[in-house]
Amino acid sequence: MAKTKKADLARQVLEYKLDDSVGFMITITERRLKKHLTEALAYEGFPYGMWFFLRVLFEEDGLTQKELSNRVGMTQPTTVKALRDMEEYGFVRIEKDAEDRRRMRIFLTDKGRKVGARILPILKELNRFALKGVTKEQLEVLRQILRKVRQNIDNGRFVPRLVDEEE
Repeated sequence: MAKTKKADLARQVLEYKLDDSVGFMITITERRLKKHLTEALAYEGFPYGMWFFLRVLFEEDGLTQKELSNRVGMTQPTTVKALRDMEEYGFVRIEKDAEDRRRMRIFLTDKGRKVGARILPILKELNRFALKGVTKEQLEVLRQILRKVRQNIDNGRFVPRLVDEEE
């Protein structure tokens, strides 16, 4: 009987195809898009690891380091390293918060704004390329779904349920 259960488990695993896994599809899509994004950024001489921080600041300047970390989805140490590099490149300036001297606020420099203004149109074209054949309605549904997935992940805690092969 144990062999039958193992065979059933194996069939269940095989029935869960890669294209049925949202996580797999998102990851593979992200990897393929990242390749093009990295190349586009390199064309402008801009390191990939800094882009998301610059992009967030381009939309809202003067965030605290913690706010920036949260928006980009990176740990604080990763953010600190990226900000030091961005400051060295001359893309940002880091200032103590006027109200709370323990907090640091991050501001784009003119150089940071200029490089962002050059890169954004290129990346807009990359999005057009990736979304070719996708209708506005489909894109809006995709955005809604991805926001919901992100919200579920941010607001919950996944606890895996292990399948006992011997059952």
